[in-house]
Amino acid sequence: MNRVIACIDSSPCINALAEAAAWVAQKTQRELVLLQVLDYYPASYHLGEISGVIGFESNAMLLKELAELEQKQSELALDYSNNLLQHISDMISEKYGITPARIQEKGDFLEQSFQVLTENDFVVIGRVGERSAEKHKIIGGNVENFIRGAKCPVLTVGDGFKPPTRFIFAYELSETVQKMLKRVARSDLLRQLQCHLLYVGDHPEILNEPAQFLRDAGMDVVVEYRYGDVAENILDYQQQHQIQMILLGAFSHSKIQQFFLGSVTTTIFRNTNVPLLVVK
Repeated sequence: MNRVIACIDSSPCINALAEAAAWVAQKTQRELVLLQVLDYYPASYHLGEISGVIGFESNAMLLKELAELEQKQSELALDYSNNLLQHISDMISEKYGITPARIQEKGDFLEQSFQVLTENDFVVIGRVGERSAEKHKIIGGNVENFIRGAKCPVLTVGDGFKPPTRFIFAYELSETVQKMLKRVARSDLLRQLQCHLLYVGDHPEILNEPAQFLRDAGMDVVVEYRYGDVAENILDYQQQHQIQMILLGAFSHSKIQQFFLGSVTTTIFRNTNVPLLVVK
């Protein structure tokens, strides 16, 4: 069964993330799964670095205390995880009538997450995580690396969520975007929303074929041509029409697809609070 995977942590995005994941699951009839990875650092994390100090290894009492502290940390982290998952599960069940499944893992967030995910999943993740929130970043380092490595669509959510009825598809003529076009036409979520097909450049006729392709797939398509700066035009169009979600591709070499490698997406992340959906 296809799944919506909600990556759960204690960041400021958690409530909006849960709302978004439940909305996607409800719209698509996918199974909703809450995924939490416990990646805390135990008391003995740095033990190997200092165990060579003369006399340290013979200090059995200190080693015993460290082991007990590590065990306590593990128990507290698990209790916290269980409580958080239960809180989010209860909120989703009460508001959406969905009982989510749960997956708990221990270890590195990226490593454990990638083992859980499949290409058919749809992931919802907060724009910043627990640690990044303290540093006032526009996007967490784990989130950036997660999007780089995930093979399925990833929806990033800030500290608020409004269910979208329309989305912007920033289009260009490239191999990456042609693959995206096919995925959009097959998407169990995007097919239910109005697609604003936006092209920024000097060849407005470039949208004729993709617009017809999406319409033939049964989608409601609005075509828009713009000239000038890519990021500025995407943001201006989103704000002008109050569109609630932006769709972007990843890792092309062109200016519109320099996702996390150039200024386009950084500018969009910095200047909009609407969810961004990354499709490869």
